[in-house]
Amino acid sequence: MTGAASGIGLEAAIALGEQGRTVALCDIDEPMLAVAAAQVRAVGGEPIALPTDLRDERAIIELVRTAGARHRLGGIVHSAGLFPQLSFAESELTDLDQVMAVNFRAAFALAKAGVEAMGGAGGALVFLTSGAGLLEMASDPFQQRFSLYGASKAALDRWALGIARELIAAHVAVSTVTPGAFVRTSGTSRVDLEKMPDPKEIDASAIGKAVAWLASEPRMHLAGHRLNAAEYGHTWGG
Repeated sequence: MTGAASGIGLEAAIALGEQGRTVALCDIDEPMLAVAAAQVRAVGGEPIALPTDLRDERAIIELVRTAGARHRLGGIVHSAGLFPQLSFAESELTDLDQVMAVNFRAAFALAKAGVEAMGGAGGALVFLTSGAGLLEMASDPFQQRFSLYGASKAALDRWALGIARELIAAHVAVSTVTPGAFVRTSGTSRVDLEKMPDPKEIDASAIGKAVAWLASEPRMHLAGHRLNAAEYGHTWGG
C-alpha cells in the first residue's frame, strides 16, 4: 500500500487490517507511517512499515522484495501521488519529472516487480486515478492548474487498462479507481473548493473500503476497468 501514511492509502490499509490482513505500508513520511502502522494493528491487521521514496526504482524493487519475503504478495495498491497546483508559466521540467516519477513511473516499477513476486498464484494491481485525467476536464477552469497531475493520471489509466488483458493469463487483475468526487485529505486541504463548480465530496474511508475490496483478491471480472469509488456497492463490488 503506497501512500499509506494518510488519506486514501491509510483508509484502505485500515480496511484491509479489519479483514485481518498483513499489509505492507509504504510512504516517504516515516513518523506518520509509524502512526499508520499502529492504526492498522489496532483494528486487527498485521502492518509492516516500509519507508520508501517512490522516485527511486531500486527502492521500489527492494520494497516489493521485502514485502514478498515475509508473506506471499497478493496485491499492490498504488495510492501515493503528487498533485502540485501550477500554471504553465510556473511549471518547470523538474515538476513534470517529479509528478510522473511518483504518479506513473512508480506504478510501472511496482507492477513489474509485483507480478514477478506474485508468481503463478496471481494477485491484484489497483491504481488510484482521478477525474483530472479525463480529456473533458482539461478545459475546466478549476482543473487548469492541475494539468501536470491530470496528465500523469491520464497516462496511468491508459497504461494500466492497456496491460490488463495481457495479465489476465497470469491471474493478475489490473484496475484503476477514481474517487468520483472531491476527497478531503491532508494533501488536498489546500484546494479552494469555492472555485469548484460542483463540489461533490466523498469520504476517504469510503474510497478505502472500495480499494480494499478490490485488492483483497483478484477480481478478474473487473480486470481492465476504470472504477468509480462513489458507485462501490451499487454498480460494482460490496
